[in-house]
Amino acid sequence: MEMYRRTYAEINLSHLAYNIRAIQKAFPQVGFLCPMVKANAYGHGDVRLGLYLEGLGIRHMGVCLIEEGILLRKSGVNAEILVFRGFDFDGAQKIAEYAMTPVVSSWDHIDHLEALESNSPIGIHLKFDTGMNRLGFRPEEGQKLFDRLWQNKKIRLKALVTHLFNGEDAADENGKSAGQLKALNQLAHIFKPFNIFCHALNSSGIISAMSLQKAKPGPQHPLMLQNWGLRPGLMIYGYNPLADKSIVDLKPVMTLKAQVNTYRRLKAGETVSYGGTWKANRDSVIAVVPIGYADGYHRILSNKSHVLFAGKRVPVVGNVCMDYLMLDVTDVVQNKDLKEFKDQEAVLFGQDHGATLSPEELATQAQSITWEMLTSVGERVPRVYVGGGQ
Repeated sequence: MEMYRRTYAEINLSHLAYNIRAIQKAFPQVGFLCPMVKANAYGHGDVRLGLYLEGLGIRHMGVCLIEEGILLRKSGVNAEILVFRGFDFDGAQKIAEYAMTPVVSSWDHIDHLEALESNSPIGIHLKFDTGMNRLGFRPEEGQKLFDRLWQNKKIRLKALVTHLFNGEDAADENGKSAGQLKALNQLAHIFKPFNIFCHALNSSGIISAMSLQKAKPGPQHPLMLQNWGLRPGLMIYGYNPLADKSIVDLKPVMTLKAQVNTYRRLKAGETVSYGGTWKANRDSVIAVVPIGYADGYHRILSNKSHVLFAGKRVPVVGNVCMDYLMLDVTDVVQNKDLKEFKDQEAVLFGQDHGATLSPEELATQAQSITWEMLTSVGERVPRVYVGGGQ
C-alpha cells in the first residue's frame, strides 16, 4: 500500500524469530509446532509472516478460515496448513484442492470428506471437546469414531486435538486443564493403532509447561503424559497471557505508529473533539494524530489512554474520532518552537526512545484483551516489515 499518511504498524521479524526460537529451545523434543496465523496473523500480516515462518523452518501453520488458507497457498506458503473452522461439502473440496489439513469436529465433516472424489485419502486432525463446549466430538464418541475411520479409504487420521479453555492453570496437577489433558490422553489410547500424536497447548499452556520445567514434575503430571504438540498464538507475537511475566522472555513484534498531523494551541477553558469532553485547564498544546477508531484504536480509550510522544507518555484527550485522535503534549513541548516537533512520530503501542507502552495496558483500559487490541489494527494501516534480514 502506498503511504500518504504516515500511520503504520511496524512489524519486527527478528522479534518474531526470537519468540519462535524461545519455544523451540524450551521444547526440543516436540515435533509439532504450529504457530497460529489466523486473523491476518493476529493483525501482523498473514502472508508475510507465513512466508517468513516457513523460512525459519516452520512446517505447520494454523488458520481458522478456508479463505485464510487459500490466501497463504496462493501466496507461496508450502507448509502444512491446518484449517480449524468447520466446513460444508464445497469447503471440503477447497481444502482438498489446496492440499490443506482439516480439523474435523463433527460427523457432517466426515460425511463431506467421504463424498469427495479423490484417488488418495485426505489427512485429518480429529477434534475433541474436553470442556471448552464450543466445537468437537464428545470423548464418549471415541470408539465410534475409531470404527468409522479405521481402514477408511477416504480419510487418514493423523492427530487428535483439543482446546484448553483455561490454559493459565495447566501447571496445576488438579486444574481444569489437567482434566482436559487427561481426557485427550485417554482418547489417544483408543486411537493408538493410527500412530497418531496429540496437540493441545496454546500460549498459556505452553508457558505453563515452561514454568514447570525447573520443577521436574513426575511422569504422571498431565503436562508430562506425552509430548503434547504446540499451537502458540499470542506468545509468538510477543505477549505472555500469564500473570507471571518472568517465565519466558518475549519480544513484541508490532509497534503501532503515526506521524503527528498538526498542532493546535488552546487557551485555558477551550475543549477538544466531539462533545467537548476534555477542557484545557491551562494554555495547552494539542497534537493531532492521524489514526482513529476506523484504524482499530478504540473510541472507549478516549480520555483514558496514553501515547508515546518523543519518548514521553502523554494523555489522549477528547473523544477519539474515526480518523484522528488528540494528545496533550504541553509538558513535552513546553516553550520550545513547535518546528522542532515537525513530523514527530507518536507510538500508540510499542517502543520508542527506550520507553514501552504495551497493548496489554490499552486492553485493560478498553475493558478488552490483548488479542483484540492486536487484531483490531485495521486494513488501511500499512504493515512495514523490519528485521529478519530485511
